[in-house]
Amino acid sequence: MLPCYVMLDLETTGGSATHDRITEIAMVRVENGAVTARWSSLVNPGQPIPPFIESLTGISDAMVAEAPRFVEVLPQVKTLLQGAVLVAHNVRFDHGFLAHEMERAGDLLNVQTLCTVRLSRKLYPQHKSHGLDAISQRHGLHNEARHRAMGDVDAVLAWLAIAERELGADAVQAAAQSMLQGNAFLPAHLQTPLSEIPDGPGAYVLRDAQGQAIYVGKAAHMRQRVLKHLQSAKTVAKDRELTAQTVTIECHPTAGELGALIEKARLVEQLQPAHNRLLKRERTTLQFTLDTLPAWPLDTPLAIREYHAASERSAVHVFDQWRWQGSATSTSELAELDLNPVRSGLRPFDLDIFRVLQKRLPTLRHDPHVFALQEVHHG
Repeated sequence: MLPCYVMLDLETTGGSATHDRITEIAMVRVENGAVTARWSSLVNPGQPIPPFIESLTGISDAMVAEAPRFVEVLPQVKTLLQGAVLVAHNVRFDHGFLAHEMERAGDLLNVQTLCTVRLSRKLYPQHKSHGLDAISQRHGLHNEARHRAMGDVDAVLAWLAIAERELGADAVQAAAQSMLQGNAFLPAHLQTPLSEIPDGPGAYVLRDAQGQAIYVGKAAHMRQRVLKHLQSAKTVAKDRELTAQTVTIECHPTAGELGALIEKARLVEQLQPAHNRLLKRERTTLQFTLDTLPAWPLDTPLAIREYHAASERSAVHVFDQWRWQGSATSTSELAELDLNPVRSGLRPFDLDIFRVLQKRLPTLRHDPHVFALQEVHHG
């Protein structure tokens, strides 16, 4: 059908890729028409299997109690998918679960996909139903392991073999090639590869086809946050609009979440993206906050050190009177910061920074990354 593909089927605890989990996975890799690998495994979902699902699949809590967690089978999944098209009957369902599980494991699913439900509709347009039960009955397939992952994989592979005999291998291949899709949630117009987006802390800028900034965001894990925008495009109106307009993604890595917050505020002020209107609306509550602002509890500025081990990026952020006054990546840079509010003036007040500082100040005496700066020259 295709030069290299993996037929996949999942059994799960329910229908929501966000809330439910995988209980069984089966994969058969086919290269140039020959099966090169078969693999299946029960998966411990880390949550109870509902009675209805147990009666449907025959998979019980007892069966998965000693099974590996998804993160333990992930290396095998990635090996089998390497360089292959992901094929499944209703691929959106399987792809969605696989993508969410990989995201929770801190990984990324980026494969082409083919849905055999849609392929069946294209090859056999005279028939109304194209679910697995319908095509099995129509073609005389007997699946003794229905609703078990490998049983369903074998059933779809058997149907493909019948379709090639009935319609010709060239016709099936041409239909499959014409229906190949990119990543099931990546828009075709997105030019920035997800692999180029760091999975560490930072701020990111979504830009349209003209290069204009349309949204600035921040995250502890930028790649995962961008993925959430793309995956939510079908259900969340804001993400749908962002995804439709985003062509390139520009990343600004930082040493931590506080640095990401500061960088986002800087970029929003500089770029004025259309979709960051929410920040502007918050200004209606800003005056109330300023009017009721508690006194700065220190006689000196406060410094918070951040360090990101994976990138070895570090920074010290300095605050005074609830405002960010500057950042430094070295001792010499820190010494050069002009922290005299009379001479340099106070930076604009930011509500998000105020909230972070309120949480961190109580840890001043116990957190080695939070410290008061004693040497501030006045006058």
